[in-house]
Amino acid sequence: MARPRPHAAALAAVLLAIAAPVSAQTPQIRPGLWEITISGMPQKQTTCFTPEMVKDVKSLAQRGQQAGDCKSSNAKTAGNTHTVDISCTKPNKYEAKVTTTINGPDNFTVTQDYAVEAGGKAQQGKMTMSYRRLGDCK
Repeated sequence: MARPRPHAAALAAVLLAIAAPVSAQTPQIRPGLWEITISGMPQKQTTCFTPEMVKDVKSLAQRGQQAGDCKSSNAKTAGNTHTVDISCTKPNKYEAKVTTTINGPDNFTVTQDYAVEAGGKAQQGKMTMSYRRLGDCK
């Protein structure tokens, strides 16, 4: 069975997970061009984090939630690792325990243990996204 592609709830979960450790004064990530490797997917993706995004990740996370109704709870930070539970009901039911580990300003990892229900089908799994800064945005 093919692995599910991350959807809006997964993106919101990642943004929420990043927001808390940055605001809790753990190591911050730097703006620039980032490569994203998702476990089980052969292709890599890139995205540009602007200085504004890195400075105010929390508001970025809230904008990412607007397509759904994701809420976070049970947030905990220990050193450079942050865990949070994410729960969404729209557009699909989605629950995840998200662990973000910031390894420095140019590298972080987000792991989600998730359960999603869409179109009457339920699926559970684990997804790991590794982020690595490549340099400045072009």
